[in-house]
Amino acid sequence: MTSTVTAGLTQEGYRYRCILPGSRARKVSAETYEVDFGSPESLQELRQLLVGSSGEIIGAAINFLGISQAYAATGCASGEAALQVTLWSFQFLKEFANDLTAAAQQGGGTVMNLTALDGRLGLGRGGRMALTSSGLLGLFKTFQQEYPTLRVKTVDLDLSAGNTIMGSRLLDELMVDDHLVEVGLSATGRSTVRLERTTAHPTQLGPLPLDKSSVVLITGGANGITYDAALRLAELAKPTLILVGRSPLPEPEGDDTRDLDTAKLRMHLIQQRKAQGQPMVPAQIEQNLRRILKDRQILDNLAALEATGATVEYHSMDVRDEETFGGLIDDVYTRFGRIDGVIHGAGVIEDKLMKDKTPQSYSNVFSTKVDSALILAKRLKPAELKFLVFFSSVSGRFGNGGQADYSAANEFLNKLADDLDRKWPGRIVAINWGAWDAGMVSDELRKLYAARDLYMIPIPDGVQFLENELRLGSRGEPEVTIACSIPKLIEMVSARR
Repeated sequence: MTSTVTAGLTQEGYRYRCILPGSRARKVSAETYEVDFGSPESLQELRQLLVGSSGEIIGAAINFLGISQAYAATGCASGEAALQVTLWSFQFLKEFANDLTAAAQQGGGTVMNLTALDGRLGLGRGGRMALTSSGLLGLFKTFQQEYPTLRVKTVDLDLSAGNTIMGSRLLDELMVDDHLVEVGLSATGRSTVRLERTTAHPTQLGPLPLDKSSVVLITGGANGITYDAALRLAELAKPTLILVGRSPLPEPEGDDTRDLDTAKLRMHLIQQRKAQGQPMVPAQIEQNLRRILKDRQILDNLAALEATGATVEYHSMDVRDEETFGGLIDDVYTRFGRIDGVIHGAGVIEDKLMKDKTPQSYSNVFSTKVDSALILAKRLKPAELKFLVFFSSVSGRFGNGGQADYSAANEFLNKLADDLDRKWPGRIVAINWGAWDAGMVSDELRKLYAARDLYMIPIPDGVQFLENELRLGSRGEPEVTIACSIPKLIEMVSARR
């Protein structure tokens, strides 16, 4: 397919350079170069080789990594491969973003990304699904938001249609400036994504697929929206809840601080440091304050869950570790003989623009969601599972400036849900949540959202939407977006293009 595209570009009078993975940056032939995509230094050397002393402009970029043999196989062999293809693409974009932005001022600045999900952006309900590269969709949507003068588009290909057909259609797509950021090309034609507003009718909702004998595994800890979800299920069905979080289970809070509110607790910590002769370091005091408040919240939340009559376990671990997290899943099956439902809400956020984000930070954010999701897909027993819910984000659906890694990870969850929904009998869904009015949301953040005509999901509404999705059973869609102000979100994204 690459040869078809390059031949077409040459015929139209364009010059091209083909960049292949290698151990270092070097020129192989007149049109072919190699680079270590995993090395920012190697990419810098590549740029010097391409631009040279003449300062040539790099007018466009086409990313073929997602359809290369290493990443276009059906399924996803490992989280490492899924990380690699998005991280390599991230680092390439980061190195050449300024060149492409300069080219945009002269009529260039086109960036095309290729994936091979199914030719319908993973929504085809059949056929092959190359999951490994699915995170690229979120990465490139965020790249478009951070560099709005560029024309950025992901084209998802049905590789079974043949290289000649797909290559010809790709050339056509490259010349079209229709402001779309996602397009699918298959043997039957071109497809795009459009959100449709739906409301479940009461006649569509069955009973909640849980009772007191059920076992539900929830990742994401004992606070935030995963706690709100757990509390709703506990109140409705009183099942056994297996909660998994990063934070260690706190020790009971001491009598000297237990009844202090935030202001009094801060003053207590200051007085404590004075009494011990320690320096007054405001950052350290605030860190200790946040730790105590978080520990207090975890203990209070666990007590509230148990007060419903549900059986509650809390396990602290790194959900990226298959031996540990996979071992817990196996242990739950051994002890209880069942896992009826899973809510996967684990994730971390380390927001920074792509130009400022490090590969290490990108890897941490991406792998926390993706590796753990793949462990679930591998270790769960689908025949017995009533539901698997991935807590995704609107940053996956729309992209979000400063969240390239988070957007990529959530798009992977979306497409994993699409794939498992084809194969597993239970309710499989990725919910692209907007912001909840929960947790540590400040009044300042609420005001910022309101100033942009954006509003947060009230907790009662959020948990009701979740309950409805579970009660839909297998009749529900595998990708769902639930947020306030969706038309405004679409408007904001469109305005950047």
